[in-house]
Amino acid sequence: MGDCALHGNTFLYVNHWSEKDTWGGEFVPTAGDSVWVPEGLNLLYDVDSTEILNAVIVEGSLIFPPRPVDTSVTFDAHYIMVNRGHLEIGTEEFPITNDLTITLWGEKYDPTIPLFGNKVIAVYKGTLDIHGAPVNVAWTDLNHTAEIG
Repeated sequence: MGDCALHGNTFLYVNHWSEKDTWGGEFVPTAGDSVWVPEGLNLLYDVDSTEILNAVIVEGSLIFPPRPVDTSVTFDAHYIMVNRGHLEIGTEEFPITNDLTITLWGEKYDPTIPLFGNKVIAVYKGTLDIHGAPVNVAWTDLNHTAEIG
């Protein structure tokens, strides 16, 4: 047996979205597919985009890591359901500073997830953890009502 010094670091074993082995050795999800991230699986979204997926059910972890600032990343689905799982977009220590666009697709009368609806990121007994780049908010106190314009 060997020893391991973590030096205060935490390590997480992940599967990469881009790897065929993540998907049973077949192929990565394509348009209209539904994706299940089972409990115990930490899935790292390491591609720049997806085709429009149907449902994404997260019972493990779906992780969007920070990328270089000039990188644009997209994720397209009809539904994202975090069911006792974890959806992580950046971390407090390493926030997302690149462009990340999550687009939820659908029509008004498409089927709904009960209690949540459609075109939704639904969270049931799970966590949605989003950390973006800090924004410096500029504000001031007014001594009197500001005039229009």
